[in-house]
Amino acid sequence: MLLTKSLFENTHNQEFTIQFDTQTSVVAKLIEIKSINSQVVKTGQNEPFSLVFEIAGDVIYEQNTYMVQNKELGELALFLVPIGADESGVRYEAVFT
Repeated sequence: MLLTKSLFENTHNQEFTIQFDTQTSVVAKLIEIKSINSQVVKTGQNEPFSLVFEIAGDVIYEQNTYMVQNKELGELALFLVPIGADESGVRYEAVFT
């Protein structure tokens, strides 16, 4: 499956399950889908974009490739990077270029 910005637009604010290790899966919410406008998109090339997921709590997992599951998209392997934490929880970003 080709991962494009438009593929994720229908899942904005939906829940995803992230499998951080064999015994830890956490529910996350897709809170942001953002174009990366710093690159020129050539004809036939996919638009660069990023996704930001938020997880309640204060446990921060290291950047790595994790299995992420959604009821509409199924299971995907995404490279997630922790980008911040506050009283709402921890945010992770996946970037597609």
